[in-house]
Amino acid sequence: MDTLRGFPFPVFVSSGGAERGRSVAVRAAQAAEWLDRTVGMPEIPPLYVVNANDWDAVATTPQYGMPHVDSDRIVVGQEPAAFWSTLTGVIAPLVGPEGLARLRQVYGDDLDLGGFADLLVCHELSHLAHGASWPAGPVGFWLKELAANLGLQGYVAEVEPEQSATLETIFEVTWAAPSDPWPVHDLARMNESLVGDGSNYVWFEFGLHVLAKRLWDTAGATALRTLVAALQGPPLDLTHVVNMLADLDPSVARTIQNWPNQK
Repeated sequence: MDTLRGFPFPVFVSSGGAERGRSVAVRAAQAAEWLDRTVGMPEIPPLYVVNANDWDAVATTPQYGMPHVDSDRIVVGQEPAAFWSTLTGVIAPLVGPEGLARLRQVYGDDLDLGGFADLLVCHELSHLAHGASWPAGPVGFWLKELAANLGLQGYVAEVEPEQSATLETIFEVTWAAPSDPWPVHDLARMNESLVGDGSNYVWFEFGLHVLAKRLWDTAGATALRTLVAALQGPPLDLTHVVNMLADLDPSVARTIQNWPNQK
């Protein structure tokens, strides 16, 4: 594995992947700086941008290309991950002609989600902002993901607004479509959706990102600081979390209560 110099954290890439690794690292450095100004950040662990051959040596999830973070590493795929094309194959028949036209306008006729996936390193860095926090129970699991999506949404809105359509189109169109193909729908069971091809789990993430966008549009950085502070404190039950969200945006609280219905 090769080392890239010139970043405020160690960066390691698979052989031949320096250009891709540098692109990911530049965005990660920008996101870390923005998050530090907004909510404060711990020291950033090493970033690995690796190909399929090196994935098992550094990753903690078997699904190649699924970005993830632990206290000692951030791991990103060097090549496009197969599960994104699997996801678009599931979504395309569901969204109707208008939704499909909107997706193609942003991602091309082949629905290439590579640009969207490249933004997800900011989601992983946002997990570092809230830290180890609560156990991954029925509320803690999804609240951490909502906070990370909120960090990603805020970063794009304030630092890379030209990427807004790339970030938002896929989750808005998907969440407006029927959810029939996915077996797990209950928000309290989100952790169970990790099995299989990953598309069920991504459906949950997209729904939470719809809510993250609402929170950012309504309350901005205050929303991110509120969620990060809550996750750094003692665990709260669902009622307390809903009340916290209602103070930021009542529509988000109602959607959590009625999940997955957007009411």
